[in-house]
Amino acid sequence: MSFDRYAAICQPLHYAAIMKQQLCTHLVIAAWILGFTLSSYHLVLLSKLTFCGPNKIYHFFCDNSPLFKLSCSDTSLLWKADSVLLSFVVLGSLCLILVSYMCIFHCILHMPSASGRKKAFATCSSHLTALAIVYGSCIVLYARPSEEVSLETNRIVALLNTV
Repeated sequence: MSFDRYAAICQPLHYAAIMKQQLCTHLVIAAWILGFTLSSYHLVLLSKLTFCGPNKIYHFFCDNSPLFKLSCSDTSLLWKADSVLLSFVVLGSLCLILVSYMCIFHCILHMPSASGRKKAFATCSSHLTALAIVYGSCIVLYARPSEEVSLETNRIVALLNTV
């Protein structure tokens, strides 16, 4: 979406040439393949866990932290895999989005018309709000060490992320 906003605001006359159906299809397919591949790897690691204690997860869905706390096997590899996935997927995509929005803000600030700047900021504000909620909650959920995460805080942030 940030690339779409970049093309619409910074390259308005070239928008139709840039955002063709084929490019959109390729971006969606790439996102699905990357998400499926990384999730499959993580699922394989999760399937190797053993559980010997209570079997109730006090959470809205089967998230990593509560599942790791129920396991009686070593979860250090899974915590490391989560850290790598967080760094690669969440922080990597966040960096790309931030670079895109820096270019957008640069273009907006150099617009001669005040009404044009206001319209461009209004176009981006809803997307930036959604990004702040999603990325903020993901970072709060997965960037902290396991000892600092309380399940109640995890549940509230996970609910915010889901909504």
